[in-house]
Amino acid sequence: MPTSTAAPWNDRERLADCPWVRRQDGFTLIELGLVLLIIAIVVALVVPRFRDQSHVQLIEQTRKLAATFRFLQDEAVLNGRVYRLNFDLDQQRYFVTSADQGDELGGFQQESGVLAHGSAMPSNLQIADVDVPSAGGKLYQGVAFTHFYPDGYVDPTVVHLDNGQEVYTLYVPQPLTGRAYVASGYLDLGPSG
Repeated sequence: MPTSTAAPWNDRERLADCPWVRRQDGFTLIELGLVLLIIAIVVALVVPRFRDQSHVQLIEQTRKLAATFRFLQDEAVLNGRVYRLNFDLDQQRYFVTSADQGDELGGFQQESGVLAHGSAMPSNLQIADVDVPSAGGKLYQGVAFTHFYPDGYVDPTVVHLDNGQEVYTLYVPQPLTGRAYVASGYLDLGPSG
């Protein structure tokens, strides 16, 4: 009867011969390269968004101010009142006052309702200056204001919002239309408006 003799077996050689067992000696350069590429893409997409939060706030505040301009123009026409948007450059806020059409411009009172509370600028933004040629020109401190009249007329105005790195400009070039525009950068309309 034939007998078999068992040869000494080496687990490592036997596992290497099995097709379903994979050796785990480490990562290949391709695998490492792909992981590093994925990490680099994620970092490139995420980090600028954290860093540019003040940029987002600058755009947001400029658009909010433009919406306030449109709202006040509509309110002046609908209610037959003169509205004033007051820019307190020392306190870095703006708020609304109003007067009846027949009242003198000195008789403005604080608004109630939706317009009652003002809007303060975030700590990392500021109103750099306000230029209203009909009210004395460009101001860097104190209180500047823009009027909104019942016939749709709006004082020509330029407002610069600044986050320390960049500036956005809100401007009303045509008083008859009263439309407020937003532009990136420091825009000065000059004496002609």
